Amino acid sequence: MSVDHSGRKILVTGAANGLGLGIAKVLAASGAQLVLADIDRKVLDRALEAEFAGHAIALVRDLAEPDAGRALIDESVRAVGSLDGLVNCAAWSFHKPALETTVEEFDRLVAINQRAPYFLACHFVLQLSAATVDPCIINIASVNGLVGNPNLVAYAATKGALLAMTRALAVEFAPRVRVVAISPGSVRTHVTNQLIESGQIDPETLVDTALIKRFIQVEEIGELVSFLLSPAARSITGANWVFDGGYTTR
Repeated sequence: MSVDHSGRKILVTGAANGLGLGIAKVLAASGAQLVLADIDRKVLDRALEAEFAGHAIALVRDLAEPDAGRALIDESVRAVGSLDGLVNCAAWSFHKPALETTVEEFDRLVAINQRAPYFLACHFVLQLSAATVDPCIINIASVNGLVGNPNLVAYAATKGALLAMTRALAVEFAPRVRVVAISPGSVRTHVTNQLIESGQIDPETLVDTALIKRFIQVEEIGELVSFLLSPAARSITGANWVFDGGYTTR
């Protein structure tokens, strides 16, 4: 589906690699002006790539910092002006049994996956101008917030919280701001490839748990994000779009 996002100014977190980068490329191709944010300094080079020529600036920020949400929104507004879209894609995870997870690991997960999207959303709303049309926040959650999987308990807790937050923010910010979640299943990213190479996950077993037995491509999620930011989705808020090849139906 071809969507024209010319005039849109959108902050995408976690945009240096993987899913965030894929989402950003789809939005750039549709004409959006982007702020690409990531803890990885590679994001500075990403903004210079051909796909983003004239469509993006990059900011480096660790979302685990207590004031990261306010600081990142303020920096974005100074760089491109008032935002009308926010894609909370940045996340952190690890595969580890619950009984072995440390307090430090748990706190960093909560800081990045739950606290940062919360305050990014709040400061996004605070910076809106009276002229902003159809402002929208999209939270990238996970099927792990809907089903149980071993070695991902702490991560699942933060994604479940993100889904609950999406619903509550949609109610509190209505009708001014739409808030939507997407829960991807097995997406093929550089992190997925690393987990496969290290033997932490078996790709055949993983895709076999879904009805559509293949990995989801980052561009597919990007197309859904583009739709949800478009006028065609102006009546969609508070919803969780499960994009998992049928995994959660089993």
